[in-house]
Amino acid sequence: MLFRELRWQFLRGLLVGVVLLLVWALGFGFWDIMRAKADIATAKTAATQIIDGRDSLLTTEGRSTASVQLHSMHSAAYSADLRLRGSAPLTVLSWIPFVNRQVNGLRDAVSDVDETAAQGQRLLAAATAASDASHGTYVDLPTLKSLNDQVHTSRLALQGRVRSAAGLVGPIKSARTSINQQLRVLNGLLKNADSALTFAQPFLGSTGPRTYFVAGLNNSEMRDQGMVLSWAILKVNNGHFEMSHSSTVGTISLRKPAVVLTDQGTKTVFGPLEPTRIWQSVNAVGDFRTSSRWMMAMYAAARGERVDGVLGIDVVTLQNILRVTGAVRIPNTKPAINSTNVASLILHDLYVKYPAGSQQQGRRDEISAIAQAAVTKMKSGGFDSALLIKALAQSTGGRHLLFYDSNATNEANIVKFGASGALLSPNGNVVHTSIQSGVAAKLDWFMRESLQYDIRVNSEGTAFITTTITLDNTAPPHPKPSYAFGPDNTNTHIAGEYIARIYQWLPANAESPTAVKQEGLVLTRTVVHVPAHQSNIAVLQAVIKNAVKNGALSFTFIPQGTIRPIPVTLTLHSDVSLNGPGTITWSGAKTKTVTWTANQ
Repeated sequence: MLFRELRWQFLRGLLVGVVLLLVWALGFGFWDIMRAKADIATAKTAATQIIDGRDSLLTTEGRSTASVQLHSMHSAAYSADLRLRGSAPLTVLSWIPFVNRQVNGLRDAVSDVDETAAQGQRLLAAATAASDASHGTYVDLPTLKSLNDQVHTSRLALQGRVRSAAGLVGPIKSARTSINQQLRVLNGLLKNADSALTFAQPFLGSTGPRTYFVAGLNNSEMRDQGMVLSWAILKVNNGHFEMSHSSTVGTISLRKPAVVLTDQGTKTVFGPLEPTRIWQSVNAVGDFRTSSRWMMAMYAAARGERVDGVLGIDVVTLQNILRVTGAVRIPNTKPAINSTNVASLILHDLYVKYPAGSQQQGRRDEISAIAQAAVTKMKSGGFDSALLIKALAQSTGGRHLLFYDSNATNEANIVKFGASGALLSPNGNVVHTSIQSGVAAKLDWFMRESLQYDIRVNSEGTAFITTTITLDNTAPPHPKPSYAFGPDNTNTHIAGEYIARIYQWLPANAESPTAVKQEGLVLTRTVVHVPAHQSNIAVLQAVIKNAVKNGALSFTFIPQGTIRPIPVTLTLHSDVSLNGPGTITWSGAKTKTVTWTANQ
């Protein structure tokens, strides 16, 4: 009897001890978890500041700030790791599966944050070395390659760090989800940087000297990009680049076509413009790769010289360059030319200064002087090279700076980076609407346009697309005939009247009453007249069968490189249950892919 009583007291005491131990472990274990989570939150805040302020990494001061933030990330992760590994309560509770999952989930989060900080420090060191070694019109290729290698290595190291949040609860789950979101953003940025750096090295002459034809694109008289009215030659080798003085395309005019058009759709739509003989028509086609091959052949026919590729540069690119280098000055122009006034000067003011009937060589000389002054300013340095690279990269997004390289490997890298001007999309459903001037005047400066896409999907997955193009001609009413306002007395006899030749490229399986097949896509078109100080609209319609593929509807909208982005509104009405936006708007400044997924 006494033995039984003693045994019961022992068991009761043991039970009380176990309960007290669990209470102690749970209480202090939770405390350790919350302190570790607070450390992770500190690290996440530093990471968010770096990602959100990534443009500042292009300056010396920004990189210095990022270095401090990365150190803060590492310190916070190290502190959290010490708390978790040295926590006796968590060690006691680790035999409980549920608790063990939470602790391991938190440890994974700490490890991922620490690895992200470590990779960030290596990337920052490589970027700083590349920037410090480059100056003016010289980019140091060895340090650029080291940066590329580090970007690739960091991308591989971090892409496997996105982990499942299954089994996690409460703040630990939210922390995991947040870290995953940041890792996805970071991996996307590293992917783009990898593509850009892989493309940049051969372009800058890492494989030997290369020569490029530079097409100056005038946005005041639009083709698919700005009209080619000037040209220069760019020579690059081992990170050094030199550009010749620009000249008018009148100095390389041709008497006969340099290329015979073989694509029937191209011949039907663009043949009358003689795009392989007349420089002002060469980039009426939507795909810059096609117009670049024509330009290479045309230059060879005019000068007997071969080039390795083509660069298309418009005024927006020049704006972005001057935003980095600072203002320039040229003779005969009083105000300093900077990023805020260069577009107005080139696309409007000089046409007023040199009106129709006057000697236009003066205007051309001033435009050439502006371009040369910008190049000279770049050579002189005094700015962070990383900022210039960023400015050029921004220009490619809106098709203001386009590249073509005759080397297939180099061109594949350009396409991958998104600077080719190609009408391509990962889903095959590409849409590109182009508004081009049909009158020999400089009226695009006065035009304001907008695009409205209405997409209706029926139960069979067929998409019916209606595109409404609104055109507002802000030219003053009844303007006097001039070089800027026209008329050209060929296409119009009314000064200030804008003639819009509207082209739309659609997927190969699209159907439209006025469509033709053009280089693998479907091209539909219309013409609209817009008198000065008035508005008009154009409507295009098309049908795309089997648009819903593999449970998704997806379109890639490629912008036109106009001086001002053309705003876009898209509305979807579907008989098929699709998850995604009903109405979406964007500035039209960059290529945008919109995807809706079907309910399974």
